[in-house]
Amino acid sequence: MEELNDDCVCHILEFLPLTEQIKMARLAPRFQDLLQLMVWRKPRYRKVSVSDSMLEPLSKEDYLYFFELTSSAMEELYIWNVHKKAFDSYLGRHLMRPELSFYLRRDFTNLKELCIADDSMNNSMINTISKNCPQLRSLSVSSAYITGKYIVNLVHLETLVARECSVELDLLAELLERLSLKHLDLTANRHPVEETLLKGGGSQRLERLGLSDAEDYGFPLADRLPQLTTLVVSYTKISPQEQVNMLETTRQRANGSGGRFPKRIQSILCNVVDVEVALEQIAGLEKRHPRDAPKFNELLKIMYFLEKPLDGDKKLT
Repeated sequence: MEELNDDCVCHILEFLPLTEQIKMARLAPRFQDLLQLMVWRKPRYRKVSVSDSMLEPLSKEDYLYFFELTSSAMEELYIWNVHKKAFDSYLGRHLMRPELSFYLRRDFTNLKELCIADDSMNNSMINTISKNCPQLRSLSVSSAYITGKYIVNLVHLETLVARECSVELDLLAELLERLSLKHLDLTANRHPVEETLLKGGGSQRLERLGLSDAEDYGFPLADRLPQLTTLVVSYTKISPQEQVNMLETTRQRANGSGGRFPKRIQSILCNVVDVEVALEQIAGLEKRHPRDAPKFNELLKIMYFLEKPLDGDKKLT
């Protein structure tokens, strides 16, 4: 191997599974450099999920080693439920994977998209991300401890998905004003955000929006946000009669829009927890008791869109 040129060595290394590549990297500085600078910068290593099958065979030591060498070249990173894999509080022992802080301390110079599904996330961790991910374009988090603080420091951010967070209204207004957000999802936010979105000048740039419990299926937002093409509204506490009322209001708004909404809004989606039961009640069908634990993100059961029939007139379907 020492007698082969770099191209030949890299070609050989690419055929090895990740566990063997790491063994080669530990064997000699030359192999480490070639893996780090050439092989591990291939597309398959620039987009990484901690649940990726290629990482499963790694020992914790090799896992840490791989991230330490490759983090600066990563462009997309998805981190799921780290606490369950890193530490067993009942038994009081560490498991096979590092804690969340390990990832946040890495140098993610080229990272464009970061998704962290871990309810232990907090504002301090967001501050660390803003320092270590200077090129971040998309951030997805879900934690009640996130209030929106420090997110404004992610100056290149275009997509913010912050479901089930506690984004405060004054911080939301600052985000909308200072960041060029195009996609914002605040579904199940602790504070009602609709009024802030309607007042904020930065909301005018939004192309996709997700939130909970908006009035009239979100048509006031569709009316006021000129760049909006997709709107998703989720409802967790809504009676069948309230659904009927909103359906009628939506029909009236759509029919009276003169075709303006249909041309701009590609879809208005409504999510309702345990919607099958609600629809059965609306339709007067046999009633069933709601399921004990409906899954909130199952939903996408109701979609409104306008289509052009043969006679040329718009109609709501």
